[in-house]
Amino acid sequence: MPGAASPFPKGQGHALIAGAGIGGLAAALFLARAGWRVTIADREAVLHEVGAGLQLSPNATRVLGRLGLIPEFTDIAVKPHELVIRRHDGTVLNRSPMGRTSEARFGAPFLVIHRGDLQSVLKRRVEKTPGVELRLGRKIVELREDESGVVGMFETASGEERIEADVLIGADGLWSRVRPLSGLPHPSSPQGKTAWRGLIPREAAPIFSREAKVNLWLGPNAHLVHYPVSGGEAVNVVAIIDEHWSEEGWMAAGDPDHLARLFHHWGRDARELIAASPGWNRWALIDRAPESRWSRGRITLLGDAAHPMLPFLAQGASQAIEDAASLAAHLRSAKSGREIAAGLQNYDRARIGRTARIQAAARRQGQIYHLAGPLAVARDLGMRLLPGKGIIGRFDWIYDHDAEKTA
Repeated sequence: MPGAASPFPKGQGHALIAGAGIGGLAAALFLARAGWRVTIADREAVLHEVGAGLQLSPNATRVLGRLGLIPEFTDIAVKPHELVIRRHDGTVLNRSPMGRTSEARFGAPFLVIHRGDLQSVLKRRVEKTPGVELRLGRKIVELREDESGVVGMFETASGEERIEADVLIGADGLWSRVRPLSGLPHPSSPQGKTAWRGLIPREAAPIFSREAKVNLWLGPNAHLVHYPVSGGEAVNVVAIIDEHWSEEGWMAAGDPDHLARLFHHWGRDARELIAASPGWNRWALIDRAPESRWSRGRITLLGDAAHPMLPFLAQGASQAIEDAASLAAHLRSAKSGREIAAGLQNYDRARIGRTARIQAAARRQGQIYHLAGPLAVARDLGMRLLPGKGIIGRFDWIYDHDAEKTA
């Protein structure tokens, strides 16, 4: 039986992580804290600051705080003090307090941050952590597993490299190579929606958009989210629209004239915000039905490789961080291959149900955000009648969660 080997030589396990994104870097830090030696391999020769801004909710900042990382976000993250929800014409439907109110409520802060800034903080900590090695320019092409461990075969600029480990973690994103190599089905489902991302320098952004707030605009077949990032030096804007387009990747150029036409009937502030962006990148939104397992023997997945999420609850990065914390907690006491396999099965049980529930809730939110006609009128009335604290309070079950303690 794979995974039934004797205790680790020298008493320390070695984890191989494929992917140096947010989930992979976080997993390395949590595993190192749990006593593991870690090698991270990523196909990119240089880690680029790709993607858009993201929200880190208390369920993620709670566990990141235990790594001592929160002070490192001081100059690059923003603590929004309010969530403002608007109709597409600019009418305010609801205001929900965040900032100190939500931090007191959940015991950890909400943060908004650029994905590249978060990745840089995690990478710097990884590089300073004893027992963790980052190897770039390694593309995984084959997996092998037997009773003695697992082997990853990688293509490099100079040939092929073999890395042996006691456990292998696929943290290589939506288009994961580890997923099919480990025997799990690869297909994901494009959702007929695209996300358009713009990053506006502070001095070019409309004044209203510079405030420390998360802003959500709801319209027919589209919605708009914006908030400051990079310590307030830029404004992140994401427009999500209903359209069928499925090119792979994060960096496809978006035509600003096309986007302007789609939002021509929105309020003046929204139009000015869209016009202020110096450029746009777009990507297709991907979803996958929940599965009964992510793990096989000594191999497992986390983050988008395991459970891609629509962004309507802003939980993609936070759930990858939860996965990382939970996985390390389940492997903390593993001293043999048999115990690794058992720990990964427990990790599956702890995480699959929760992430499936969040995936489903995000799908529902997406439908609500893009309503039109009488259904949109009913939605807007309901939001106006709901107390401000009730907007965030509906998702206490997400924000109160402690991925380490539940493990």
